[in-house]
Amino acid sequence: MSKSETDKKQRVRRWTMEQAREVIGQWRSSGKSAIAFAAEHGFSATRLSYWCKQIEEVARESPKFVAIPVPAAETPRSRAALGIEIDVAGLTLRVCENVDALYIAKLVAALQTRGAQQC
Repeated sequence: MSKSETDKKQRVRRWTMEQAREVIGQWRSSGKSAIAFAAEHGFSATRLSYWCKQIEEVARESPKFVAIPVPAAETPRSRAALGIEIDVAGLTLRVCENVDALYIAKLVAALQTRGAQQC
């Protein structure tokens, strides 16, 4: 396979969401137009536009978290009782206060997907 065929194959290769985020970040920090940036990197401006829309859609659908101040627990036992309940797709997800927010978001997304499949 010639170098130009290899280059073309790499340009046509599908992006993952993370790759798209990285490329869009590079484009935005470059200060260049979408057309100029895309041409320079060997893909179409349409591809940038598509992925911008996909990322915005995911951001709109992602659960939003609000910081809620929790008073200091008086004893280790009462502190362990603190937690969060999230109702999703007819199920209740109970998590303790020290669980990573990204992990909770992934659980909620999985429950939403599960609920949509049951409809």
